[in-house]
Amino acid sequence: MKMGFIGLGAVIDTAYLPALKRLNVPLTDCYGFDIDESRAPSGITRCGSLDALLAEQPEMVFITTGSLWHLPVLEQVLKSAVPRIVVEKPVAATLEQLARLQTLLAMPENVNRVLALDHWMARDGVRQLLCGKPESDWLPEADYPTMHAPISSLADIVKIEGYLLEPSGFNDKGEPVALNFATGEPDTRTLRHPDGVIVDIGTHVLAMMHETLAAIGTNDRLSLTLCEAKDRLGNAIAMGDTTTAEGSAHLQGELCGIPLEMWLNKYAGPAGGQKGVRLHLRNGTILSQDRRGSGEVLEVWQGENVQRWKMEGPVYDRCLARHILGAKSVFARAPEQVSQLTQRRIAEVTALLQLQQQLRGSH
Repeated sequence: MKMGFIGLGAVIDTAYLPALKRLNVPLTDCYGFDIDESRAPSGITRCGSLDALLAEQPEMVFITTGSLWHLPVLEQVLKSAVPRIVVEKPVAATLEQLARLQTLLAMPENVNRVLALDHWMARDGVRQLLCGKPESDWLPEADYPTMHAPISSLADIVKIEGYLLEPSGFNDKGEPVALNFATGEPDTRTLRHPDGVIVDIGTHVLAMMHETLAAIGTNDRLSLTLCEAKDRLGNAIAMGDTTTAEGSAHLQGELCGIPLEMWLNKYAGPAGGQKGVRLHLRNGTILSQDRRGSGEVLEVWQGENVQRWKMEGPVYDRCLARHILGAKSVFARAPEQVSQLTQRRIAEVTALLQLQQQLRGSH
């Protein structure tokens, strides 16, 4: 498949290219463009302009620019004949852009062309448990008895929790600093609003939670309230502050009619690293999926009894293989789901951006 990447920043080198190589996807037909001429990742044929990239007639385009440029670039790509367009998270950066995006997606010719991507939507272990049992790529720790679907109705679910607590280090002043998710090295960037945890990593957690509940045919209602938001040093974000990025946040609300709670922290210290969801059932059972080390852990807790499955491998690999590439991609197997997935991602980003407005004031 001939692919194009618009935006050749760090996510290409740290996520996409390594994943494509591990999946044995030939890079002979990968084209890219970036306004920064110094960005030229090995394996991607660099084009001199966006028009030049589109002239190569790629079958799929990934929009991997900075978030403020996602919509302007998408508007240009939609004018071309590219049939499959994947937009990295967040699909748009402002509430105004989201409104323009919905206008574009309402056009019949665009409905199933645009997939708003969040790779955490591939972290679907709890979703599989809700449907009956884990798929074969989950390896059990023991020979467990045959499972049955753990719920019969939505009333069996008490609460869903999501969390992303990133490990962090310290600078020479003893202040917390973020670590690069791929290398583990200190992130030397100075993060500013809007690149705080509410939108930057809240999108991941909400996508995983939303796709988990979507498996059981729930409605898509989403409402969020902000309990607390602090900066990197633990100070509260002041009304009117449109510069300081949030370092941590605690959110509550309702998703698909079920109470929701979220914890986000980019500076959780050496003990951080927890990334996943927990689903609490009325009978006391807890279904959970967490990221531990280089793999995923799926658990069913019933009192002191626990059933556990593990799966190794990066999330990007699983996302690209299961949802984006090949004959079993969502574009091929269920094109009507492309717009459904995109609308869920739009709803999530909208709710998070509205929280930003409430936290900081209109801006």
